[in-house]
Amino acid sequence: MNQVEVEVLETSLFPPALSDNVVVICSNIGLHSYSVTANVQNRSSEHAVMATSSTGLFYVYAKNINDDWSYRYLITFATRDVADTWWRLVTDSVVGGYARFKSVQRVTSQFYTHNPGEGNIPDTITDPKVAQSLRGKIFFTLLNDRDGRILSVIPVQNWVDRSSGDRFYIRSSSDPSLYWYYNGSRVVASRDRRTRFTVTIADRKRAPGTIMIGDDEVFISVGSSTNIGVANQQDQLSASDNPFPFKLSALNNDFQIDYYLEGKMTEGFVTRNPGKGEGWELV
Repeated sequence: MNQVEVEVLETSLFPPALSDNVVVICSNIGLHSYSVTANVQNRSSEHAVMATSSTGLFYVYAKNINDDWSYRYLITFATRDVADTWWRLVTDSVVGGYARFKSVQRVTSQFYTHNPGEGNIPDTITDPKVAQSLRGKIFFTLLNDRDGRILSVIPVQNWVDRSSGDRFYIRSSSDPSLYWYYNGSRVVASRDRRTRFTVTIADRKRAPGTIMIGDDEVFISVGSSTNIGVANQQDQLSASDNPFPFKLSALNNDFQIDYYLEGKMTEGFVTRNPGKGEGWELV
């Protein structure tokens, strides 16, 4: 039988599926203030997924929609957030009546098509009506034509599409086994429980399915009826009577875990602390 020694700390905050002869010794209450000595076997694969980061380079292919050999590009973005913001600027320019790049289509987060006869996709970052503001964060590389027989293979980056209105788990960027869980009244951090949250752009002019970017104000809810907001003096995330807007970028560093003694167990509540929190991601 597993042996666990814990000093006032919820055991669900430790990695699941530990094998026999596990000893967990905690000296302080805090997210990382514990030590673990264990023989760990058969750890659940869903907790072994590598955490992704919104700060790393992001790569995309762009293909000529008219043929299968010319005007093929590798696009390098400073971050995934830059890629999503570029796409927002392109689509907003078209919606606003500027049709030069209406042929640019997003097939997946890493694959686009374009019609160079109407608007060559690299020109999006030199056109002041589109994405010139991002010129220092993006560059395009023209790939060899098909018969060149050379292709630069980009890494597959398994990001979930952050589409408005979709349901997501919210996971720690630094510890991918730690998730947000709605316990019926408040949002807590847990390693063995998790909740899918609906994240929706607050601006009703944005259609469902719009790719969300950091500057978007969003509503977070459980299903379609329970709004999540900040409803007490401790800034804990909890059920709210009305939709509560957050910037999507708040997930980068505005939320932390605060520990409070609840009876004989310590709960880790997700709490807002703008600019001083931890990183979280939608998965």
